[in-house]
Amino acid sequence: MLTTEIQVRFNECDGLGHVNNAVYYTYMETARMELFSKLDPQMDVKEWRLIVASTSCEYKAQARFSQWLTISTQVERIGNSSFTVIHHIRDRDSGELIAIGKAVLIHFDYKEQRSTPLGERERAILTSLLVDTAQ
Repeated sequence: MLTTEIQVRFNECDGLGHVNNAVYYTYMETARMELFSKLDPQMDVKEWRLIVASTSCEYKAQARFSQWLTISTQVERIGNSSFTVIHHIRDRDSGELIAIGKAVLIHFDYKEQRSTPLGERERAILTSLLVDTAQ
């Protein structure tokens, strides 16, 4: 499991005083950066091999300005050319679940504009981050 901590900034909150729903997708994208750096240590966008196919988020509680959040990132499923990442966003101090998000990413050849199978190295990294279903 990968872990990222984020403190809610003022501009991420809406008129109701809580984090705007769209901001959670930015939090999840930020949390995926560690995974991306494991898959491609150079982080060279000219050689980028991932594209987002879908994202979703279930909101469980409200997050507010200056609150510290912990985002755990794991892999839920690995396919031939795609994988699903799951994020649990929690209050850092209380552990309260704030949101659960998912992203389906495809191993993608931008030049050919098509998906390509995951390589052995990528598969090994993703497998090391698989959700433990025995929990």
